[in-house]
Amino acid sequence: MPRSVRLIASLLVSVHLCGCAVDANIGFVPDFMKQPGPRQPVAEAPPDLGRLLQGNLSAVFLQGSSPTNIRFSPPVAGKYGGWDTCVKGEVVGVTGQPLGVQTFLVNIDQERVGRRERVDAGHWCARESYKPI
Repeated sequence: MPRSVRLIASLLVSVHLCGCAVDANIGFVPDFMKQPGPRQPVAEAPPDLGRLLQGNLSAVFLQGSSPTNIRFSPPVAGKYGGWDTCVKGEVVGVTGQPLGVQTFLVNIDQERVGRRERVDAGHWCARESYKPI
């Protein structure tokens, strides 16, 4: 009986220690059989925002808002891809009354205006420097 107890104890200890000091990146499969890892995104050059915004003002501001004094901040790499920039402009309402300056955070991906959201004075866009179009 003591011999079987020692055998079982040594078996349990060896099974417990089998997982120690094993590198997770080691595989016993040849390289041609392994699945390739995810591709790294290619860093694209920052877009020419002045040209892009001049041609796509309706993608940022509403159609009837007649934006004037439009300014944009330098592009920053977006959290979810593309480039983020802040765009400011003085707009008027439907009745023709001035609504003041509105600021939008705009995502530009592959030379196209994507997501845009209006931001307030507490957003990081308030601390940016702006260039006119």
